[in-house]
Amino acid sequence: MIRREPPDETRQYYLDYLARCGQVFAPFAPIELPDFFAGRKREVERLIDAVGAPGQQIAILGMRGVGKTSLAALGYFFVSRAEDDCSFVRCTNISTFDSIFSEALADVGVVVALNGVESSHSRSAGAAGGGLNVGGSRETRATYRALAPLQKITPRLLLQQFADRDGLIVVDEYDRVQDPATHTQLAELLKHFSDARSRTKLVVVGVAETLSQLVGEHESLTRCLGPIRLDPMDDEELREILRRGEERLAVVFAESIKHRIVRLADGFPHFVHLLARSCAQAAGKVLITNRDARPVVGNEEYHYGLRSAVEDAEPQLAEDYERAIVTVKRKSEKFELVLWAMALSSERRVQVGDVAANAGFFTGDEYANSAFSYHLGELVRKERSCILTRVDEGFYRFTNPLMRPYIRFRLELENVLAHGGQLSFPFMKQGA
Repeated sequence: MIRREPPDETRQYYLDYLARCGQVFAPFAPIELPDFFAGRKREVERLIDAVGAPGQQIAILGMRGVGKTSLAALGYFFVSRAEDDCSFVRCTNISTFDSIFSEALADVGVVVALNGVESSHSRSAGAAGGGLNVGGSRETRATYRALAPLQKITPRLLLQQFADRDGLIVVDEYDRVQDPATHTQLAELLKHFSDARSRTKLVVVGVAETLSQLVGEHESLTRCLGPIRLDPMDDEELREILRRGEERLAVVFAESIKHRIVRLADGFPHFVHLLARSCAQAAGKVLITNRDARPVVGNEEYHYGLRSAVEDAEPQLAEDYERAIVTVKRKSEKFELVLWAMALSSERRVQVGDVAANAGFFTGDEYANSAFSYHLGELVRKERSCILTRVDEGFYRFTNPLMRPYIRFRLELENVLAHGGQLSFPFMKQGA
C-alpha cells in the first residue's frame, strides 16, 4: 500500500534525503566521521599505531584527491573525543609558522599576542562535539591562559605549551606553504617534539611523492617522522564507498553502474563521491510522491548524474582542459585527441607510441609513433596550462593527476550523448 503523506511532509522527507546524500557522498569536504569512512584499513592501522608510539610524529602524503585530509580527520576525531587539546589547521600560500601555531594555541585555549595583535580565542565548533568542521564556524571558549606579548612563536615555546598535553595538532595542506623559514622551524619543532617524547602529536599533511618533498631535506626527521603514503584506491576500496552509501541512504546502485563509477574514478575517492552523489540525488526523485519507495540508480539516473558530475567538477580542471585544446580561439581536434589518448592509457606515465595507438581507438586510423610529438611538446607549456609533464625521454603524464579521471568523465558523457553509452573504453575492463 502506498502511504499518502501531506505534500509538505513528503517534500521535507525528500529534502532530508538530498541532505543525507551530501553527507554520505561528500566530494568537496573531508570525511569527518568513522561511519562514513571507507577503505584505507592498513593506513588507518598505521595512523593509530603512530599516534600511540612515543616520540613519533606523523606525515600523511600522496597525490591530490586520494583522501589525505579525510585520514587525518579520522585520527583527529578519535583523539579529540578523548582529549580537548587538539587543533586542525589548514595552511594557505601565505601561512607562516606564527600564523599556523598561533591558531593551534588558540584552539587549546592559549591566548597569544604577536606584536600587540591578539590571536582569536576560539576552537573549531565541530571539534568541541567530536566532529571537525574544518574551516567552518567557530565558538568562543570559556577559559583561556594568556602568554606575555611575543614578537614571534618559537619551536621551544610550543614544546613548553604542548609537551604535557594529550592532544593532536594536524597541519593540513602543508605543501602550500611557501615561506622557507616556516619549513626550517617546523623541522625544528618536529625534532623537539620527538626528542622530548611530547604527549601532543604533530600530523603534517600535504601533496608530495616523498617525505623530503613535503618537509624538506632534514636528515634528523627520518628518525622521528613516520610517513603514511596514500596511493590511489583499488577497485574494492572504491566499491566500499558505494556500499556504505547504499546502507546509509537505503539506495540501490545497479551492479553495472557501480562498475562504471569505479572504473571512471581511476582510484580517486573524490570522483566516486562526486558521481555517486549526483546519481543518488537523481534516484531520490521517486520519494517526492512515495516516501516508501526504494531509490534505484539505473542507466537514466547514471546519465543524469554524469552530466551533473562533469558540471560540478573542480572548475580549475575544466579551465585547464579548455586552455590546453584551444588554438586561436578555436578548439584543436589534434590537441584534444592527444588528451583523450592519454586518458585512455592504463599507465600514468604514457609513452609517445601508446599515445599514437590510443588515438586510433577514437578515429580508426593508424598513426606513426611520432605523429603527435609536436602536440605533446606543446602541452607541457604554460600557454596550454602545463597540462602535461615530460617525466622522461618519450614519456608524459598529466601534471594534475585528477585530470585523467576528469577527462574520462567527459569521454563517458560524450559516449552517452552521442552513442547511447555503447562504446566500451579499454579502462572500463576489470583490472585495466
